Amino acid sequence: MAQSFKGRELAGLLIGSSTLLLSISPYPILYIAVLLLSFLIGFEVSKAVNLRFYHLAPVTFLLASLSHEIGLVALLLLSLYVGWKGWNFTDFTKALLICLYAGFLPVFLLDLRELERYALLKLLFFVWAVDVFSYYTGRSLGRRLMAPKLSPKKTWEGFLGGALAGFFVLVVLHGIKGVLLSPVLIAGAVFGDLFKSFIKRQVGIKDFSSALGEHGGFTDRFDSLIFSAPLYLFFLKFWIWTE
Repeated sequence: MAQSFKGRELAGLLIGSSTLLLSISPYPILYIAVLLLSFLIGFEVSKAVNLRFYHLAPVTFLLASLSHEIGLVALLLLSLYVGWKGWNFTDFTKALLICLYAGFLPVFLLDLRELERYALLKLLFFVWAVDVFSYYTGRSLGRRLMAPKLSPKKTWEGFLGGALAGFFVLVVLHGIKGVLLSPVLIAGAVFGDLFKSFIKRQVGIKDFSSALGEHGGFTDRFDSLIFSAPLYLFFLKFWIWTE
């Protein structure tokens, strides 16, 4: 158990430090990294839902990074093509999930970087605080299950620990604005995790892959980040507009 614990910690530090460096890297490097993340999440989700259209996510990402409007139309047309090719609505909805989740949402990570150089870095600190404290609080104090059908190990105690940590980070980063932002962004991080868990429960898998060892796959690791990114971007833009 102790050896497994250390392995998880070491992997987490490696993933975290690499992500931190990429978040403050020159924009072209960050772009390639997020494009690769889009492909990897798309690959994992495609495999999980048994739809062999791995290219849907990166194609959607490339088009949406040029224009959100073009990306939105493209993801609908790509989903239509897949549904038409298989001639069933199930394939259409699977393709729509892949395009939206793995292709469209990651674009907001780039938007954060374009809006403010360290915005993505700030979001990473917030998401990690929620994730890490949720895990360890739930592991040591967790008793009351939060959503047993979606995530059997998630507890209300773990949620509270993660929420308090996330609240503290946002207040440090944004002052009084962090108090106003925290309920929405904490909800985004938690629902990002539950959204991913719903997919896993429906298809009967524990993790999307074993690419990151005990941390699962890229979908398992970056779910809360891509879910929170558009919410954080909205608030940052709103504050700029109202200043």
